[in-house]
Formats: sequence, structure tokens, C-alpha cells
Amino acid sequence: MGWLYHFLDLSTEQRQQRRQSLDHHGNIAQVSILVPLLLLQCHFFFAVWLHTRWRNQNDLDVPSSPRVKGERSFRKTTSAKRITAIWRRLQWWCGGPCSILGTHLGTNGELVVAGLWTGWLTSLCLLQTGHDYLHVTKRFGIIASSQLPLHYLLALKSPFSPLQLLTRCSHETLNNSHQLLGRIITLLLYLHAAFYLNFYVLLGLLGTKLKETYVLCGIFGILAFTAVGTTALSPLRKWSYRVFYITHVSLATAILPVLFFHVSHVRVYLYETAAIYALNVALRALTSHSLPGKLKLVPGTNLLEIEVPLHHRHQHALRRRWQAGQHAYVSLSGHPLLRTFKSNPFTVASLPGVDDRLRFVARVLDGNTAKLAHAAGSDDAKTNVLLTIEGPYGVGTHAEALLRYDRVVFVAGGVGATFIVPLYRQLLADLSPSPGSYRRQKVSFLWIVRSEAEVSWAIPVDEKGREGFVERLSVYVTGGGHLSRKPANGRSTGTRMAANDHEVEDEGIELEEHKGLLSSSEASLEGVSTSTGRPNLAHLVDQAFAHRGDNNAEKVAFVVCGPQGLSRALRREVGRWVARGREVWFWDESFAN
Repeated sequence: MGWLYHFLDLSTEQRQQRRQSLDHHGNIAQVSILVPLLLLQCHFFFAVWLHTRWRNQNDLDVPSSPRVKGERSFRKTTSAKRITAIWRRLQWWCGGPCSILGTHLGTNGELVVAGLWTGWLTSLCLLQTGHDYLHVTKRFGIIASSQLPLHYLLALKSPFSPLQLLTRCSHETLNNSHQLLGRIITLLLYLHAAFYLNFYVLLGLLGTKLKETYVLCGIFGILAFTAVGTTALSPLRKWSYRVFYITHVSLATAILPVLFFHVSHVRVYLYETAAIYALNVALRALTSHSLPGKLKLVPGTNLLEIEVPLHHRHQHALRRRWQAGQHAYVSLSGHPLLRTFKSNPFTVASLPGVDDRLRFVARVLDGNTAKLAHAAGSDDAKTNVLLTIEGPYGVGTHAEALLRYDRVVFVAGGVGATFIVPLYRQLLADLSPSPGSYRRQKVSFLWIVRSEAEVSWAIPVDEKGREGFVERLSVYVTGGGHLSRKPANGRSTGTRMAANDHEVEDEGIELEEHKGLLSSSEASLEGVSTSTGRPNLAHLVDQAFAHRGDNNAEKVAFVVCGPQGLSRALRREVGRWVARGREVWFWDESFAN
């Protein structure tokens, strides 16, 4: 061969040395994840120490001279503002989405980390391989296998996941890293298979090797990773989430015994992966509860409402576990194995600790939601339906985090309000129990829907609750739903969103229409600020940043849930103010592509 690697005829001792080198570099690849985790812990510690030191330094040694005090304060403030502004812009860029040909790949920061990790693993595949073709071929395979335990660990949904505790990230955030690591593993396995295929073809061994069991297991493994990666792509997930989910779960389970019979050298990694898999199953079983509930179709929409009462005394601990912004997997009760393939994630649209109930609202599509809608019937609500609720999952600290900001803006698209409504209610209650108070004026909730009927489920029935809920709510009706009022306050409802972002209500799995399922009716939104058309997001953002606090510019939080076109448009407008150095917390709970 006229390139760096050659087919070498090694002695038994040399083959043993090659095996030791393969195992050694595989172990390095696996344990090296501890380095970034350790650096992250140092970052957390340093951030707390620096904040404490900065605060103490400002409180001590204050000069008596007003002139000296002013000069020192100016120097400190100017330097701190410059550093802080640079850091905020860097964080904002890292959190920005990166898409290629309409496919969302992750955030800029995630892709940078994924690129560095790919480079590190590739270097481990090549180091100390000499000119041995089979050495580098085998190295690709064992380095890829060494990442399987981490790959499965990133998929753990439980809040007790070690990676969630160490990184302080939610499952949703870690799931993006899970997807990127899966692509890295697949790439390394492709190289492993391609190098072996070339080896077999050049030596005329392909026909013989295709009859070997261990080779067939390897081929199945490559096809399984290809199927999982392909069905996880955005267009296929949109076409059928059920196909993606079943393929993902079944092949992720089947691939472990298949690789076990492929080669013995990777079995230590398979044992670790199987232990993590078993831990995931156990944790999911511990968080699953079979509870009676009520299924109801929301009139005039294709929305399904699920209510699970939690008013019994023995359910007090269960109520306390749920926080605003979390979600659960809901399905009709049945065999646990079958239930795995028939459950969907639903955001909790209530405050269980206040309402004494779990409430879920979802748009009816094919699969599990269609089965739940069929169980509800077409006329009246169906009660005492035995449901399996698995959860809670997701971040439960949003409500506490929002209290640290001077102004909060909620933006929801369609059923994305199931995530926003509990946070909005919780924040209003935490700020002030009295409607119309000054502190409540710093909260705004913009909700974009196709028709007025889609809002009806969220409006409280009692007059006091309704008054407090609608005081900071603005609804924009973009579809052909009934609307009896003119645009609120005569405002223009134009928007600066790009043309491809105008599909605000059409993107995302949960916003696709299931035509002909329900009959239409009208919903009353008396007292709600309602407008036709699409909101002017630029005007909304500029208004939020126009206010200043007592000593400095206000800290503003934006929470958005809906189609990605909506979140991208909002993020673009907010980014103008981040570039000016404003402190912003932007949480995007948009629907997956």
C-alpha cells in the first residue's frame, strides 16, 4: 500500500502488545470525561468565590473622600462592565442555535465542545499505532465502544442522574449532548467498518468473513446505529415521532447483546452500559404511578385535556414533588413493556401543590394522543380512566430563578402555553397576591394561537382567579378562529420575523393539525387583551428593555415555548440588546425539530 498504514505480519508477542495498547487507549478515552467534569466543578467553585470576594470588597475599605470614592467606583464599574459584557456576549453566542440545511444540529457551544471531543477521540485512535493498519482499524472500534456508557448515561431522564447533578443541567440539555455523542460514536464505527471492509476486499476474504457470526454481529451493529441516527433526524421525527421512538428504544436495547457476541474485548464497556440501562429502567419504574384520571376534548380545538386528581391525604408527598415547568410521560395503563412504546411526554399545565391535581393539555396527533382522544370519546368527558404517569422530569427551579430578575416576559405559541401558564401563575403569586400590584406590572405574557378556543382551557373559572390571570396576558389569534374584537389598543400586529419564521403555528410535532377530529365551537375571552395577526416581537422586546431600575438597567428574563420559528425570531430580537451588554436570561423550551 502506498500510504502510511500497512498490513503487517506480527508475532504473538507483538499482537499481545497491540492488544494491551488497544485496551489502554480505550480506558483513557473512557475516563477522560472526568477531566471536563472536574474543570466544570472548579468553574462552579471559582464563580461562587469570585462573586463573594467581589461583594465583600465592595463592602469594605470604602474611602471617606467623595472624590476618591467616585474615581474608584468608576474604575471598578467600567472594568467590571466591560468584562461582564464580553462574557455575556460569549455566553449568548454559545447558546445560539446552529442549523445546516434546515436541520438543527445543536447550539454553537455544544458543537464546539463536540468538535473538541471528536478531535480528542480521533487522536486517541491514531496515537502509537505506528504503521499497523489493523491496529488503527481496531482502535476506531474500541474507542467508539468506550463511549457507550457515557452515551447511555447522558440519556438518563431521572433528576438523580449523576451527570445532571454534576453539570447542573437538565435532561433536555444533556439530551442534546447525547445526540451529538451518538453521531461521534457512529462516525468512529463507520471508520472501523470501512477499514475492515477494505482489508477483507484487498485480501479476498470478504465472502468468507460474511459467513462468520462475529462479523454479522458487527454488521448488525453498524446498521442499528445507522437506523437510530437516521430516524433521529428532524424530517423523520416530524414525519413520525412514533417510528423514531420505537426504533430508538428497541435498537438501543438489542445492540448490547449483539455487540457482546461481536468481540470479547469491548465487553467491559457493555457491562457498564447494561448497568446504566438497568438503572434507567429501575428509576423510571420508581417514578411511575397508576392513577385514575379524566380525559376531555377541548371544544373547538384538537386539544386533549387530561386531569388527574391528587386531593387524597396519602398523595400529599406526590403533590410536593411536582414543580412548574416539569413534564411527565402519560399513557393508558397496561403492560409496562408495551407502555414504554405508547407514552408521550406532556408538560404539566397546572400547579399540583395549589390545584391538587395534575393537568396536561396536548394537541391530538397520531399514536398515543389519538388513542387517548379515542378513549375520551367525542361528547362528554370520560372519568375514572386508569392512567400511568411517569415523572416528574425536567427542571423544577424556573420559578425560583425568575424571582432574581427585574422584568419577565413569557411568550407561548399554541400548546406551548402548557409550559408557560404554570410559571406565569407561580410568578404572579410569588410577586404579589393582589391583582394590579406594582410588582405584577413587570410581568407580561404573550400567547399566539390559531383560535380563541385554544385559550379557554387556561382561563380560571372563578372571577378572582380570572382577574388575576388575564391582567398581564395578551392573546394574538393568527388563524381563522372566531374573534369579535378589534386589535387591542389599535396596535399594529405586524412583525419583523423572517419569511421562513412565519410558520409559527405550523412547526413542531405538537402543533400539526389532526383534521376532522373535533367539531368547532366558540370560546369567550371577555376581559382578555386580544389582537388579530402576529405580534411585533421587536416592539415587545424593545419595551421590555426600555425600563431602568433604581441604579442600573433592569435584568430581564425571557421564557419562550412553542415552534422553533417563534423562538428563533424572539432570540434574534433579544440578541440586539445582549450585544449592548444587557443582562438577559433566555430560556427556550421550543418544540423539537
